[in-house]
This record gives sequence, structure tokens and C-alpha cells, in this order.
Amino acid sequence: MKQLSGHDSVYLYAETPSTPGHLGLLYIYDQSTAEKGTVRFKSILQHIDEHLDISHVFRSRLMRMPLDVDHPYWVDDENFDLEYHVRHLALPKPGDWRQFCILAARLHSRPLDMSRPLWEMYVIEGLDNIPSMPKGSFAIYTKIHHCAVDGAAAIDLAGLFHDKSPEPDREIIERQWKPQPKPKLGTLLVNTLVNNTRHNFETGFDLINMLPALGKKLLVKTLRQDMEPKETIVRPETRFNRDHVSPHRVFGGVDFPLEDIRSIKRAVNGATVNDVLLALCGGALHHYLQDKDELPYHSLRAIVPVRQNKRDRKGKQTMAVMTPPLHTQVVDPLERLEAIQWDTSTSAALEEAQGAKDMTDITRHMPSFTMALGIGMATHSHLSRKTLAGIGNCVMTNVPGPQWPLYMRGAKLVYVSALAPLVEGLTLMFNAVSYDGRISVSFQSDRDILPDPQFMEDCWERSLDELRCAATQQCDEAGAKVIHKVRIPKTAKRKPNASKSGS
Repeated sequence: MKQLSGHDSVYLYAETPSTPGHLGLLYIYDQSTAEKGTVRFKSILQHIDEHLDISHVFRSRLMRMPLDVDHPYWVDDENFDLEYHVRHLALPKPGDWRQFCILAARLHSRPLDMSRPLWEMYVIEGLDNIPSMPKGSFAIYTKIHHCAVDGAAAIDLAGLFHDKSPEPDREIIERQWKPQPKPKLGTLLVNTLVNNTRHNFETGFDLINMLPALGKKLLVKTLRQDMEPKETIVRPETRFNRDHVSPHRVFGGVDFPLEDIRSIKRAVNGATVNDVLLALCGGALHHYLQDKDELPYHSLRAIVPVRQNKRDRKGKQTMAVMTPPLHTQVVDPLERLEAIQWDTSTSAALEEAQGAKDMTDITRHMPSFTMALGIGMATHSHLSRKTLAGIGNCVMTNVPGPQWPLYMRGAKLVYVSALAPLVEGLTLMFNAVSYDGRISVSFQSDRDILPDPQFMEDCWERSLDELRCAATQQCDEAGAKVIHKVRIPKTAKRKPNASKSGS
């Protein structure tokens, strides 16, 4: 028996019928590398069965306390059925990328059954007409609830499901799994009393520990306002910050060599892979919104989770959040990258990230009933929408994966991408995942808000081409004309949608 932490419980309490809280991972395999050039569904099912012991979440379900007086517990599912969790599908001909994306979006839209272990896998055959993918490839779409794992942990967990060579990495020892009996109600009630008492004290200590840091930040902020011109930070309203989220999703993505990103970042001193991804995101949103005549005068902002060097009390690496501007109002791609690099490297950005980390610490120790009630009220009153819309316009994550090939029953893994949950007020998620020398960027949104995923993919491709061309200074004659045509001083003022020259 293991109890859900306060931080992980947030994803459970915030879930609604139209905003399920699960993550998704998409894998595409070349089965020509397998023995006899094919992998049967029965063989995949056996492979998954042999690897279920790598984490307790695969055979555990959540048991919630009455009125959420304490955080839920993971308990063994006495009726665990592997064939319920692993399903077999096939794309109709021609089996192209758009069909695959539509199917992935539909599968991602469906909430998980909360009475069972919170994961599902779909083996999808018929991927016969996807560029750069071998004909006859198959895919596995896995969704698992965010309260069980975060994005980085999901990638790590998925790596344990694979082998580093066509041959199995480990010897499989067959064990007869027996579920543990459910905990007694009396034991849980005692735990609830102890936990709530401890959480009240720990929340108080967290608030006390935050006061010196908050006082220092307020003092520094006051001094800056006295010494520097006052600058108002504006996060413009966009179609991606709407009140209502439908239950229908849209999915798309692009992928390119990781070396392309590394070569681009070398063009700007101090730039990182994250900076380049943010610059590409800014360029893609610039083109997309300008085409819709919706490009704001002020820059859009991204919510970016970052890992810190600090460790929490249990030795785990802490997470924080940055909200850098994407400089979508800047047309020149290299100037946009330079501006983003400056913003993400300043001490002010790091201070904002630390503040987000402090708030995360409070959620770890807040009593369950208080947290569940507060999140429920915020969700139904659309307060969460107003809060998130005030923070940023989209989310951009970057999870590094293994830089060596992986295999499933001898079939080589050739593509990896991720899907994230949506919330009200923040309906555009970009997820970057690197694997074996390539990096994929996928996006999820509400189907009513982003009805043209193919065009968003084109905008990302165009943004990459422009930035790569500007960074390498090796454009052909047509590319050079485009760069000179759109180049304007970063400080130049222009009205939104005043010209289409940058599109």
C-alpha cells in the first residue's frame, strides 16, 4: 500500500470530464528488424506481461477516501486483466500520418477508468504510408495518469519496457503475482488523523520558510522599480486561452535531427536547446496567428517546466516553472533567438521559477480535504482558467530521452512523441522529446480551437527552415531574399497584422 503525494493528487482533483489528467506516449516501430520481419500482437502482449513488475502502478488502482479527507492510496487490483489494458487496432488504408494523428487524438480524448489501474496501451497496425517511416510499421500509444508519473518519469519508465538490442536485455523469471489484501478501514482512519495533523504543521513551516525569501524578493522588486523605468508585463489573450475546453482533442507533430538544433544554438552565444525550441515555437505561433489575423502586438508567453539543481527533503530533484516571452512580435528568427536567450538567462527569470517551486512545496503538504475542495471550487468557477491565462499562452516541455536505439520484441523503435493533458485557459501544449539523434515536437489542443493541425505542422517546419537558414548563413538565393525581406529591428514598433511581409 502506497499513498499518493499531495503534489501528485493535484492532477487527480483538477480532472473534469472534458479535461482528463492523463499523459500519452506514442512509439512507432520498424518491425523489419525483428525475427522473420514481423511482430505478432500476442508476442507484444507477452512482452508487456513480462515487464509489469518494473512499477507498482501497472497492477495498482486508486482507492479514494470518503469526502477526500486524505489523499488516495494505491492498492492492488484484485481483478487485474491485462487484455483490458492492452488493445489491438489497425488504421484503414492508406495508413498515412493524418489518419494516425486523428486516431491518436481520439484515443487521448477518452478518460481512463478510475476503478482500474490508470493506464492503457493500444497496439496500432497499418502505418503503411508515413514519410520517413518504413512501410508496415506499427505503433504503440500508451496513456497513463499524471498522478502516477510525470512526463520525465513516463519516458524513463517506457525505456525500461524496451531492450537495447534486438535480443532481450534480461532473463525473464516467471512469478505468480498475488494481489495484497485491501487495507483495513480502521488503519486508514488512523493514518488520516496522523497525516492531516502532520500536513497542517508542515504547511505552516513551509509558509514560515517562504517569508524571508518573499521579503527579499519584494525588497529587490521595490528597488528595481525605483531605479529602473516601470515596465508592465502583458500576456495577450489568444484563442488558446479560452474559457471552455471541449472533450475533443487534436494532435500533430514534426521531427528533425537533433544536430540541427545544436547547430542553431551555436549561432547565439549562451543559447541552449531549450532556447532554440522556444524560438521555433515563437516563430510557428507568429506564422499561425498572423495567417488568422490574430497576431497580438505584445509577445505571447510560454509556461516552461525546468529542473533545478536543488533537491527536496526526500532527495528528489525539484521542479520549477519559467514564463519567458516567445517574442512572437519579432519577425527576424535570429533576433528572436537572441532575445529569448537573454530572457531565460537573467536572474529575474530564475527568481520567478523559484517562486513557482515554493508554491509546489506547499501543495505537497496541504491537507487533502482543503486541497480537493479548493481545486474543485477553482475549476468550477473558472478561476483556474483566469490564473493560467494570466501566466502564459501555451506550455512548452522538453524531455530528453535515450540517445541509443531501443527495441520491442526485436522491432526497432524509430519515433517517439508525447501528449499532455489540457486545462481550461491553457489549451495548447507543445512537447519535445529527443531520442537516438532526433527530436520530435508534438502538440495537442482542443479541436474547436485548432482545427487545422496540418497548418500548425507547416508553421513549425517553416520556423525551423528560417532559423536554420539565418543561423548558418548558407541560404540559397530564394532563402536569402526571404530573410532580408522579413528582417526588422527588434525595437521597431509595428501594429499587429499591419503587414503580411513576415508571413
